Amino acid sequence: MPSGAARGPGRWAAALAVLALGWTAGGPAHAQVGVSPPVSTGPFPAVEEEGLAEPVARPRLSLAVGMGASLDASGFTNGAHAIPAFFGVGGFGDGLLGVDLGAFSSAASGRFHGGDDGPVDRLALDAFAVVRPAARVRPEDGRYSLRVLRTLAAEVGLGFERAGHTLNAGTRLQIHTGARVELPLTAADRPSELRLRLAMRRDVGLYTPHVSGGMGLNAVTAVGDSTELYAALAVVF
Repeated sequence: MPSGAARGPGRWAAALAVLALGWTAGGPAHAQVGVSPPVSTGPFPAVEEEGLAEPVARPRLSLAVGMGASLDASGFTNGAHAIPAFFGVGGFGDGLLGVDLGAFSSAASGRFHGGDDGPVDRLALDAFAVVRPAARVRPEDGRYSLRVLRTLAAEVGLGFERAGHTLNAGTRLQIHTGARVELPLTAADRPSELRLRLAMRRDVGLYTPHVSGGMGLNAVTAVGDSTELYAALAVVF
């Protein structure tokens, strides 16, 4: 009996020791596995955009195609005649300064049948600067008169021309000069515009080529300067 009583407290002490060891080994791990951090349900914090530069605005571009007349005295015995002409111009920049490339052609062959007339056909390419003195006058004002005023421009540059008859032709370098004004055909708040361009062009040759193939007094034609007037539809975008 005393020996059984002595073994009873020993068993209880051993059981308590095992439980204590189990709690010490598994308690923290159990806490780590069973407890999760709180999840925020509020709005995400704002992310500041840093280092993103605003897009650079490009200069406006323009394309124009039109028809007109070339006032040309070369090859005629009785002064200048109006010869049908065609024009195409592409531009870079619609502000105070711009750069344009232009093409021009006239067709006189077969249109005049005077005995001594020997008119010439012309084909020219020009590269020139465009200066708009009033481009910065009240740019925010959308009144029509000011929109027209801001398009007034002068042209100056260089050109290359081929001129002659059907079988014979000569070439020359020339100084390009011109002037223009544009009448807007669309509202001022549009990102692109349609305009009616009224323009004058005169190229001054640096030398005078002589081409054969004319008739009578103009069997050899001295190719002089001509003046062109034209109207064109221009798209500015």
